[in-house]
Amino acid sequence: MMSYIILGFLCVIPSSCLSILTDGETQNGTLRDESGDSKTDVFRQLLNQETLIRMSLVKNVHSLMKDMVEMKESMSTSNKRLHDAEKEISSLKNEVQLLKTENQKLKEEAVKFQEEFKTTDSRFDEIKGNFTMVSYSRDQYERHVNKKLEDFEKNTSTILNDIKIEVRYLSVTLLDLNKHTMELNMSIPDLIESRITDFTAYLNRSVGDINQKLLTSKEYQEQLVYNLSALGNDQSSLMKIISDKMNNTITSIKADVEQSQKSQLKLSAAVSSLEVFRMNMSLLNNCASKTSVSFTVGVTSSSSSWSGDILVFPHVITNNGNGYNPSTGKFIAPTDGTYVFFVTVNSYSANTVYLDIVLNGSKKVRTMSHNTANYMTGTNMAVLQLYTGNSVWVSRYSGKSYYSRSVPITTFSGFLL
Repeated sequence: MMSYIILGFLCVIPSSCLSILTDGETQNGTLRDESGDSKTDVFRQLLNQETLIRMSLVKNVHSLMKDMVEMKESMSTSNKRLHDAEKEISSLKNEVQLLKTENQKLKEEAVKFQEEFKTTDSRFDEIKGNFTMVSYSRDQYERHVNKKLEDFEKNTSTILNDIKIEVRYLSVTLLDLNKHTMELNMSIPDLIESRITDFTAYLNRSVGDINQKLLTSKEYQEQLVYNLSALGNDQSSLMKIISDKMNNTITSIKADVEQSQKSQLKLSAAVSSLEVFRMNMSLLNNCASKTSVSFTVGVTSSSSSWSGDILVFPHVITNNGNGYNPSTGKFIAPTDGTYVFFVTVNSYSANTVYLDIVLNGSKKVRTMSHNTANYMTGTNMAVLQLYTGNSVWVSRYSGKSYYSRSVPITTFSGFLL
């Protein structure tokens, strides 16, 4: 379009020169020369404007090329992160597979334990059967002992009856002997007395032997009862120990299985979060060209005594992406990237003020408005690499006051490259 305008002016200028040559009047030629000069000035202005436009276009093209290179670098970085995330996902999948294998082994061991428990139950059944047999044998033995005791008592009573009969017989015999003794005039009293003494000793020995046998039988029965009770106590303690061991083993197996299930759930959650992270990264890469973050804020009134910490700029001119908070004075990065920040402060009258651009509490650059003259201006710029959630603000280092108007003079700006 500019070339057509320039050609039009070139065509206009020769025609005006021809009109000057054909015209014989001196006054009119002078006026046309003046109009030609004005057109030449216009033409020069147009050429200057075209040059400026071309320079600005070249500058914009260079900046766009730079943006494209940085965007490619950002894309490569994102792809690298995505590749790392995929590697981590694959490693986590391998760990999940290992945990599944371990879980399968634990299940197999649990099946083995169940089989062992079944075997143990069968053994317990055998032990119970053995105890039943022992108790049955004990009952039979008790019946046998009782029968022997009854037989012994019967035999003892028979022996005692025989002894009584013999005693009676001996009494009769003694009576006969007494008669014979009376008849023989006490010829053999010593012999009779010795016979009676011997028989009495024999009788005492027989009675002692019978009592010993009775006592021995009772002691044997009591020992048998004691052994049976001890066997029952041993059986109860053995059952208790085996039951405790079984309960402890089952509890430990349940705890291991629950821990494995919890670990598997955690790994599943981690894999899911990584999948979501990968999807978000893909969405961010797709939407990176559409993301626009920038802001310009300022103060619209002056303060000759301000000496606070954070300088809050309540007047918002631009806030694309809503990263700047006019209540706190802090910019919070809505996305990862390289940001440019610029601060301008005008000191109030002859005061001095130093301001810092701060990233997450770390001071990066500083402005200085010195009191060598009134209303001095301090500026500075910082290019910072931010991640989502990082905060940037303007903080006072020393001095006090700032100056501004309804159209802000003290300002703070930033944008995402």
